[in-house]
Amino acid sequence: MRILPTLFAAALCMPAQELDRLPRIRERMTDVLLRQPNYTCTETIERTRQVAGNHARIEDTLRLEVALVDGKEMFAWPGSKQFEDRELGELVSTGMFGNGNFAIYARILFLSNVAAFEDRGRTDLGGRAALRYDFRVARASSGHRLRVNHREAVVGFHGSFYADPVTLDVRRVEVVADDIPAELGVSAAKTKIDYGRLRIGDEEFLLPVESELMMAMPDQVNRNWVRFTACRRFTGESTLSFSDPVLTEASAPAAVREVDIPAGLTLQLEMPELDLMQAAVGDPVRGILRADLRSRRELLAPKGSIARGRIVRLDRYSSYFALQIEFQDLDWPSGHARVKLSFDQAAVVTRVITRAQPGGELVISRQAGPRLSGILMFWRTEP
Repeated sequence: MRILPTLFAAALCMPAQELDRLPRIRERMTDVLLRQPNYTCTETIERTRQVAGNHARIEDTLRLEVALVDGKEMFAWPGSKQFEDRELGELVSTGMFGNGNFAIYARILFLSNVAAFEDRGRTDLGGRAALRYDFRVARASSGHRLRVNHREAVVGFHGSFYADPVTLDVRRVEVVADDIPAELGVSAAKTKIDYGRLRIGDEEFLLPVESELMMAMPDQVNRNWVRFTACRRFTGESTLSFSDPVLTEASAPAAVREVDIPAGLTLQLEMPELDLMQAAVGDPVRGILRADLRSRRELLAPKGSIARGRIVRLDRYSSYFALQIEFQDLDWPSGHARVKLSFDQAAVVTRVITRAQPGGELVISRQAGPRLSGILMFWRTEP
């Protein structure tokens, strides 16, 4: 009974502009979110794992393109020609990953009425004054999903957001999952997202710049450290024409011939420079064909053709790297072929590539340094 008068007296002493700050913050964030253009950023994810009793170890680094299109998060590998409306798990099939940190949590909090807020007053955030508000979203309204080893559950969540007392920009959102079902084997799941003003084109927008995802299990703790960079507008152009176009000889593009590459052929690919300390899973890779590719006497692809693929595994150990590359395309000026290649197990290993694992991973000694440059690799075509 004594608490109520104390709280009421405190409220009477607060400046008038602070009594209505939560509605003003929500109004400002609603305007920020609704004004955001469709945009895309490069998302770099460093994944670590800490087993009970040991120090945390970096598992790998992923690089993706993430886009916000009409309020929906979409993902693609760097260099892909288009984003696709599919689950992130279809791109990243191993290890821990998460989505929602790019835009979804902010939209749940500020573009809907499902969260209950509590004013926690002024606090310090990174050496600067901030306004803190706690929130809670019930499971029935959250849409927050946890997925572990193909098991999935919707959970509620609570947390805090921190806003600048002058600009009212949200600077950080912290999210903690509630009532996690025991069958998932997860004891805790937390997400932290930091926001900042970034320029896209001629305007500045409040966007996520970093985030951290933590998931604790009985025997280990996994963390993802995420950075968003190179943000730009997501644009697409299309043209409708109701008459047959007239192409002159000068404007007609050269025809590209699709070529079927049979299985069992060997490609000699020279790999350009690749820094194994800076590269990430998802990065595009290309190799240069150093000898004509022939089937009997037929020329299939000429010397100098470009094999295009990407890194699908890059683990860093104390004495070696485990690298796996998947190639998908072979291009030359007048032709193209879809390819599936595997590292030729019969190829002579070097002081750089010490061995190849049955799954296709290349074991690369750290003694040769972290940079691959001008290495000639032999690959075989598969059905």
